[in-house]
Amino acid sequence: MSNFKPFRLPLISLLLFTSVVTQNSSVSASPFVHNRRFNRPDPLHHLRLYKGGYDIRNKHYWASAAFTGVHGYAMAGIWVMFGLGFGSYLMVKGFNGGFHPFLDHPSSYFLACFALIAIFILIAIVFSSLILVANQSSLHKSKTLMDTIFGAASNMQQTIEAVMRGFSKIRALLQPYDRQTSDLLNQITNQMRKETISIQSFVEEARQASNRAMKAVYTANLVFVTANLVVLVTGCVILFLHWHPGFTILTVICWILTTVSWILTGFDFFLHVFAGDTCAAFEDFEQNQNSKNNGIMSILSSCSNLSTSDKFMAQIGYTVHKYIAESNSEITSLAFKMIHPNDQSDDSFMIQKICDPFSGPPNYTYAPGNCQQDAIQIHDLPSILSTLTCEKNTPSDICKAEGRFFPESAYGKTMAYIQSVENLIATYPDLQNLAGCTPVKRAIADVALHQCKPFRASIKLLWASILTLSIDLMILTLFWIIKAYQEKGRHFSLCSTVPRNPQQNL
Repeated sequence: MSNFKPFRLPLISLLLFTSVVTQNSSVSASPFVHNRRFNRPDPLHHLRLYKGGYDIRNKHYWASAAFTGVHGYAMAGIWVMFGLGFGSYLMVKGFNGGFHPFLDHPSSYFLACFALIAIFILIAIVFSSLILVANQSSLHKSKTLMDTIFGAASNMQQTIEAVMRGFSKIRALLQPYDRQTSDLLNQITNQMRKETISIQSFVEEARQASNRAMKAVYTANLVFVTANLVVLVTGCVILFLHWHPGFTILTVICWILTTVSWILTGFDFFLHVFAGDTCAAFEDFEQNQNSKNNGIMSILSSCSNLSTSDKFMAQIGYTVHKYIAESNSEITSLAFKMIHPNDQSDDSFMIQKICDPFSGPPNYTYAPGNCQQDAIQIHDLPSILSTLTCEKNTPSDICKAEGRFFPESAYGKTMAYIQSVENLIATYPDLQNLAGCTPVKRAIADVALHQCKPFRASIKLLWASILTLSIDLMILTLFWIIKAYQEKGRHFSLCSTVPRNPQQNL
């Protein structure tokens, strides 16, 4: 009985877990990759089409996505060139003797121009307000989305740390009895420690970068809209005061604001495209996460496939199931030999069995509630085993009479394996979450099903509002020029809309 060695922990599950951890390459290099292909001009590749997928590591993806806002950038360039040309014309004309006076116009002409300016100022104020609302909404929804993703990464880190703690306990228990398994567990925990450091570094860097980007976009839109509202209010004051030099200053400022507005229009359209690509990638992963062609994250490369993670967890279930089955068989055999040493068999002999929290083949599903009511729980084994252990110096007759059939020589090692399996079972839910990348998959499902639609809507509203405002500012700037020529050399009463002397030429 001193050679009793039934409590062995098979290494196959630990080796499988090592392969899972090893295949998960550094998280800091993990991109989102969407299997849909794009056909967009790539300015970094002489405007040849970018035909790759959604890959945030690829500079050509970023360049092609940013190029989608070319309409805004082009309009800004055209508006600047037109402004420089018009300004040069005015300067040349001024040096050559000024402008010919305009013909007199009826009061309705001044009233119509005033009404149109008022309408376009009102439109600009309305859409500036919409931009403020959409800007705030997009910032909030972007933060929520990023918090969901980074929260999932942090949960993965915490899960790995929980598994590490469980493995460390098992390693400490097995070190005196099973050096090979202990060393293997040490290698696994060291590898997992590197993974937690990598995840933590990735989360911190990505969170800081995303926060800076979101704040930069939010601040740019906020500063622009604030400046635009100030100019619009100032324009209303100048319109009623009829301060002619103010119209010239106002025209120059509005020209600059219109240029900035078109730049932001292009940039916000790029954000709209990027938001659509990102959500499409999440939605595709949610719908096809078990597809062999799906690769939204390299971090999910070894566990996004359901069959792979199921096989891994089934192997752990098989490990514990086999251990408990062997233990029950050995304990029953020992008890029978101790109590009936001369009998070959006795079908009436019964002993309580250790609870097996895993179902049988082929899946070995974790189901702790399936144990029989009188079964011995794993966590109760140490106290029960101590009452069944026959001390070395105690005669076998006394042990037999007291029902203590377990040899003391195997007690220490047996207890170590019992507690190891107990820790493995306690760690099993964390292992299950880690093998199936459950926190990340839940985060992606939440983003795809609940957050993407309002997120895209807020970005689209931001882009549509600033596009409309850009068009409105162009028209309004032209009306400021017309108004400046209308009022040149004329005299108006305060807050009037028509000149006091309509017959006076400019």
